[in-house]
Amino acid sequence: MKTTIELPDQLMTEVKVLAAIERRKLGELMAELVRNGLAHHKTRPAEDENRQRAAQQWLDEWVQLGAATLRDAPPVPTATQILASDRNRLERR
Repeated sequence: MKTTIELPDQLMTEVKVLAAIERRKLGELMAELVRNGLAHHKTRPAEDENRQRAAQQWLDEWVQLGAATLRDAPPVPTATQILASDRNRLERR
């Protein structure tokens, strides 16, 4: 099937040079490059899902660690309470 697409000049030059070096027809090389690109694109979702699962697991572990750390920590004033205390102290002067 014939089709017309616009490609950046530099990209088309690289493809033409590669076709010449490999002594192949431009159409055959373009078809192979598109096939390879599609095959690579189809395998990415599984990789992305695995990375996303691993990232979520890592984050869950950190949240659990943080929660465990806070459970054992002594009670301290919150940042809001500290600021209010400082504001009151400064206003008394």
